[in-house]
Amino acid sequence: MLAKRELKLPVRQKAIRRIINMKTILKTIAVSLLLIVVGAGGSVAWAKSKNPATNYSSLVGASEIKGTHVKNLQNQDLGQIDEVLIDPDTGQVRFVIMEVGGFLGLGATRVAVPLSAFQITQEGNTSKWVLDADKEKLKNAPKVEGKNYQRLYIRAEAEPIFVYWRIKWVEPESSSNP
Repeated sequence: MLAKRELKLPVRQKAIRRIINMKTILKTIAVSLLLIVVGAGGSVAWAKSKNPATNYSSLVGASEIKGTHVKNLQNQDLGQIDEVLIDPDTGQVRFVIMEVGGFLGLGATRVAVPLSAFQITQEGNTSKWVLDADKEKLKNAPKVEGKNYQRLYIRAEAEPIFVYWRIKWVEPESSSNP
């Protein structure tokens, strides 16, 4: 009787292994299908939120943005990007801080510009940032003193910057700004 149990045990183990393998395969297929469905939905969401003025088919690294020279529509140099301000609640870039005027960083003025005011296009392997402005518009633009960016989080301070650049103000979704 002992010999019969030994003979049946390996057959039962093979069946159990097949069941486990089948479950693993089914789980893998289910996860793959889920990723495909979520990935397709994600690409639709990206397409809806794309800035129509931007014709850049790639992601832009934050390290590539800082120091980038900004041109106007007449291809004149307006200044360079000093900072990129990200809303921590939404993960969206709200403002780009530009250094304008001055020489070698001395005497430069820092102004806030909403990201959506820029036209970002591809030029070779890098991005080209264009702003519809002239030096006079930048001279009169809302200034940013020091690194006190918290004030730009408040609607009363941020909305006038959007209005100045003729960008429609949209209240951040998860923000409870007064």
